[in-house]
Amino acid sequence: MTPSLPVSPATPLADLVLATYNGRFTHTSLGLRWLLANLGPNPPQTAWHEFDLRVPVTQAVQRIQAHQPRLLALGVYIWNVQPLTALIRELRAANPALRIVLGGPEVSAAPERFPAIDQVDLVITGEAEAIFGSWCRRLLQGERPPQKIVHAPLPDLPRLQLPYHLYSDHDLHSRHIYVETTRGCPFQCDFCVSGGTGGVRDFPLQPTLDACQSLAARGVRTLRFVDRTFNARPGRGAQILNALRLWAGHGLRLHLEFTPQAKYRADLATALCAWPPGSLHIELGIQSFNETVSERVRRPGVKSIDAALNFLLNTVRAEVHADLIVGLPGESWDSIANGFDRLWAHQPHEIQVGVLKHLPGTNLQRHAAAHRLVFDPKPPYALLASDHLSTTDLARLNRFAAYWDRLGNRRLFPRTLPFIMCSHASAFTAFMHLSDWLHAGFGRAHGIDLNDMITALYAYLTYELRYPRAMIRDALRADFCAEGRRPERALPRCLR
Repeated sequence: MTPSLPVSPATPLADLVLATYNGRFTHTSLGLRWLLANLGPNPPQTAWHEFDLRVPVTQAVQRIQAHQPRLLALGVYIWNVQPLTALIRELRAANPALRIVLGGPEVSAAPERFPAIDQVDLVITGEAEAIFGSWCRRLLQGERPPQKIVHAPLPDLPRLQLPYHLYSDHDLHSRHIYVETTRGCPFQCDFCVSGGTGGVRDFPLQPTLDACQSLAARGVRTLRFVDRTFNARPGRGAQILNALRLWAGHGLRLHLEFTPQAKYRADLATALCAWPPGSLHIELGIQSFNETVSERVRRPGVKSIDAALNFLLNTVRAEVHADLIVGLPGESWDSIANGFDRLWAHQPHEIQVGVLKHLPGTNLQRHAAAHRLVFDPKPPYALLASDHLSTTDLARLNRFAAYWDRLGNRRLFPRTLPFIMCSHASAFTAFMHLSDWLHAGFGRAHGIDLNDMITALYAYLTYELRYPRAMIRDALRADFCAEGRRPERALPRCLR
């Protein structure tokens, strides 16, 4: 065993350490906070760490080891399987006596698929808050679990201790703050991990509202509600919006997940419209405009999508982030193109294009044989081929999504993008043409310097599409300068 690192005054000893890897530094782990808030009476000495994917595993190991813990609990998600696998193996080699517990969505549905499952002592699947503390005490007392995998019963939500006081002032001012008022989903979509949750369950409304108002009073600027379908309970949603509207005058913004299928009752519609324009960021789960495909995967209500988009964009004047999934069972290239064009015509603020993934715990497998679905066995389990889409098609769609996120969703080129999108009768075809051209030149969709991208766009629009050079130079120059850069020092050569 390697010796433990010396413990500084800033690194107290702890019997229990909770840790996870977040996707980015700006993200926070609501799951860890729920566990911390519900450790129960006489909790052990506890420390916790949130790493992001830029933190080397060796550094994370050192920071955990500095506490000299006897028990480590890790939250496993689709994005952190690889670093947590390496972290577990390094910690196990350094300290064979350390007890390790796993939880989180990635090990809840298929714990046996976790690469280092043989290195852990216990896996708690499902919503673990109600039983996590008792298992920690038992493991710290030396008890050996009779089986490695324990399935947590659904907790009684009103009996859980709310975790929102565990957000620090630093979190509130520099990171995303997540809250939830419900769990579960009213739908049973085959592609979603919430499809089998058995409906929606509510947290007590008033304590949750009090916690949200406390966060607003402490200076939080954006509250991100992780309720799967915020508008599934229209009356409840209206109450929340009305209770927090006072803080809109102090700059509070809300991030909400909506479904276009739910009814926009008068009380919810009135509450939405009372918020200032742009203060509501709504993620709208469209997924597909193809009615046959949507019914196949048990996603109802395609006919209501256009009305929902019109209402949220033009009446509520919310910022709308619209989700599309490409590659659903039976969906063809033409159907994907038609869906993107139909969504682009509404001009939402963001269009998130995501290739279908076979997440553990979903029901996509029931379509695999009929539609010849082939998925990558490694996270994030993306679709590789189907009966309507070849591996080449999927590679092009993945590149399209990556380039679109850079050029369309980040709003870096608001004056230049229209020249690209109107170059063909189909907006999808227009951007796919650019995507293929960029890939031919760069050979990748990520890690492209902004000046190199501007130079490429200038060449594409002037040489490939034959736009007048002065017109494109003016558009690109205006986009570049709008970002606050000083053109006399940093302007790309093609724009000088």
